[in-house]
Amino acid sequence: MKRRLIVACGSGVATSQTIASKIAGMLEDDGIDFPVEAVDYKSIQNELPLTGIYVYVAQPDDEVLEKAAELGVHVFAGIPFLTGMGMDTIYEEIKELIG
Repeated sequence: MKRRLIVACGSGVATSQTIASKIAGMLEDDGIDFPVEAVDYKSIQNELPLTGIYVYVAQPDDEVLEKAAELGVHVFAGIPFLTGMGMDTIYEEIKELIG
């Protein structure tokens, strides 16, 4: 797996940065050194080939999901990292992938 996690939202600034910081902090708390970056959705097709894990804010379109599957990129919803609901389950799955 490629050694990078991206979080994408419309601008790559607000929501994606918040979620990326939260995931990076959780990984750091668990002693895991893994690159986490916020990106804007417009550049997602260019970012996917360099990525192992993609966390989305808004549901990606089918073309993006197909490209992620083709590249072996694991895709997760990011909203649970804002709400807290379901966050632990997704985080554990991400940790297992990084493992």
